[in-house]
Amino acid sequence: MRKKPLSEQVVLVTGASSGLGRAIARGAGERGAKVVVTARNGEALENCVAEIERFGSEALAVPGDCADREQVERVVGRAVERFGRIDTYVANAIVTVYSEVERLEPAELRRVMDVNFFGVVYGFWAVLPHLRESKGTFLHVSSALAYRGIPLQAAYCASKAALRGFLESARVELQKDGSGVAVSLVLPGAINTPQFDRDRQKIGCQPQPVPPIYQPEPFAEVTLRCAERPIRELPVGWGAQKLLWGQKLAPRVGDRILRRSGWKSQQTGEPKPLDAPDNLFDTLPGDPGAHGRFDDRSRGSTVWTRLRLLLPKG
Repeated sequence: MRKKPLSEQVVLVTGASSGLGRAIARGAGERGAKVVVTARNGEALENCVAEIERFGSEALAVPGDCADREQVERVVGRAVERFGRIDTYVANAIVTVYSEVERLEPAELRRVMDVNFFGVVYGFWAVLPHLRESKGTFLHVSSALAYRGIPLQAAYCASKAALRGFLESARVELQKDGSGVAVSLVLPGAINTPQFDRDRQKIGCQPQPVPPIYQPEPFAEVTLRCAERPIRELPVGWGAQKLLWGQKLAPRVGDRILRRSGWKSQQTGEPKPLDAPDNLFDTLPGDPGAHGRFDDRSRGSTVWTRLRLLLPKG
C-alpha cells in the first residue's frame, strides 16, 4: 500500500521536541515534507521548526500535552488549517517511570497511561477523518517492549502492550471498510535520546537504554520509510528483533536473563537523586535536542533493519 512521496506529504509528529521525534521531524523536513510538530516544550519546538526551515521546507509548531484530548484536537485542527490535510500522523510522545511495580504510585501509573496510551488514542480519533480523506498513514512509534515486559518498566510496557492491541483492532476495522488508511507500528530497540536524563526514576541511579544503543537518525529514517511504504509491524535494530524472537521461542529463558541482568543493564551505576527533576507531569526547561548522553556508545546504522526491509513486507 504505497503512499505519496514524503516530499508531497503533510506530516504531524508528536513528541517532536527531543529524541526520536525530533529526528523524525527533521528527517521529514529534509525530505521536503510539510511538518507540524507538537510537544509540551515550546522553546524546543520552535528550534525544531527553524531546523526544518533551513532545509527549505515549511513547518508549524503547536505546543500541547497529548494527554489532554482537547489539546490534541487543537493540534490536528491547526495542522489542517495551515496545510489543508494530514497525510501521516506520527504518534511518538512518551513518558516513563523507572520503578519496581510495588513502588509505583497510582498517579504515576495513570500519567504514563494518559500520555502513552490515551495520548495516542486521542490522536487517532482526531486525525482519522483527515487520514480517510488523504488515504494516509497512522504511524505509531511503539516498542519491542510492547511484546515483552521487563523489570523497572511495568508502566511503560503495559501502555505499549495495550496500545498494540487497540491498534490491531483499528487496523482490521479500517481494512474491512476499505478506508485506504494504513496503521503501521515501528518497534524500536534502545535509542540514545535525552529522555534518560528526564525520566522519573526510583532506582537512585542514572537510567540508560539497554544495549545495543543506536543513534536516533537511523531509526527516524526507517520510521519515515513506513510513511511512504507502511509495514504492519517493523522491529528496528538487532536488539529489538532478538527480544521479539526470544519472547516467542523461549520466554522463560528471557525471564532468567532478566533476573540476572534486567536491573544493571538499565542503569549506568552513576548515583542520581530520587528527587531529581523529571518530565512526568511537567516539561523541563531548555532544548534537549535529539541526542542523549550516550553518543560514544551508540551505533550510527542498523544493518539488521536494512536487511529486513529487503524481505517481503508484512
